Amino acid sequence: MSFPGGFVMDETVAEYIRATVQKIPRKEIKTILQEWGFLSEKQLQTINFGQIKKRIAYDIFQLCEEIPGSIKEAAVLDMIYTHAYAHKRTWKVYKLLTTVEKETMYFDRRDFEKKFKRKLRSALGKVTINFREYEDNAIWIRIAWGSPRREPNQYRASYVVYHSHAPYVFISFSQYRSNFPLLCQALVAASYSHDICSMELQGRYLNSLKDCVFKRYNQNIQTFYSEPLQEQSVEPESDSRLVYENRKTKEKIRRMNQQIFGNDPLPKLEYVQYELQTMFKSYPEQNVLHRKEPFRCLVKFSSPHLLESLKSLAATSMVDAPLSPLLISLLRRPRTYFRIKEKTAQFPEGFLSP
Repeated sequence: MSFPGGFVMDETVAEYIRATVQKIPRKEIKTILQEWGFLSEKQLQTINFGQIKKRIAYDIFQLCEEIPGSIKEAAVLDMIYTHAYAHKRTWKVYKLLTTVEKETMYFDRRDFEKKFKRKLRSALGKVTINFREYEDNAIWIRIAWGSPRREPNQYRASYVVYHSHAPYVFISFSQYRSNFPLLCQALVAASYSHDICSMELQGRYLNSLKDCVFKRYNQNIQTFYSEPLQEQSVEPESDSRLVYENRKTKEKIRRMNQQIFGNDPLPKLEYVQYELQTMFKSYPEQNVLHRKEPFRCLVKFSSPHLLESLKSLAATSMVDAPLSPLLISLLRRPRTYFRIKEKTAQFPEGFLSP
């Protein structure tokens, strides 16, 4: 079926739309399709959204096959889905380095998009790039990677969330790791920066990562105690000989937790890793260790909500309060990867060399 002034959608594009719809929870399909706006309300009324998702996706596939369209429309649907379900991807935080404060710079979106596209297309030739702006002044960028000889793989698209007046950028990269340096070069060139570096912070919950770097949580949080907490009187229960001392301890722990973590909701992080490098110390005459190499140890803490888990540890008396500064430093220095090393002078000469 053809239309005046246009052509029907390519079957591979319609198939990609069908695959995208398959990822959406059934109860949200109609809402996301309405936001997409590619199918009219009249066309949506022909779809039975009460049937199984596979059948819904096939009905949408058949409708799209009859409508003029291109991969641009399919990419928009994927962006709407990814924005709504950003936690389905893993995001890493990077910082753009520039000599000028971003707050004082005038941001020209057209110029940014033009330079970004030019950098990638000049190197790869075939690449699909889409931009979409959301309510928090964040520009979402979708990149489907190709090459001069290969069409872009729409199923392995990468995502970038860029805030024009902040130095931070959030990247969810696809399997094409060889293209990552090129992506960084495009971001640096388009944003008038001179370099980009990793913040060693990653997770699935994009808004929580933003809360961490933009300091949106409670700013009165403390990470150590410079002064002892003042004791507060606690009214004993009926049998004070049994419960009074325990209640005093629990009240002290509660105030410690409040002083460290505050009362506001905490950013949602799923894990943190600590890499320890230390030297084995012994007298040379003991001849215990011949290798002059440091010991390395990697410790990983994981949880569906790591900060809330740490907050509850002391409250359950499973660990001593306050918690170790290595753990509560997550609030002061938002990272999910820490390197703990001894002073360079204590390592063998040349140890830090590659």
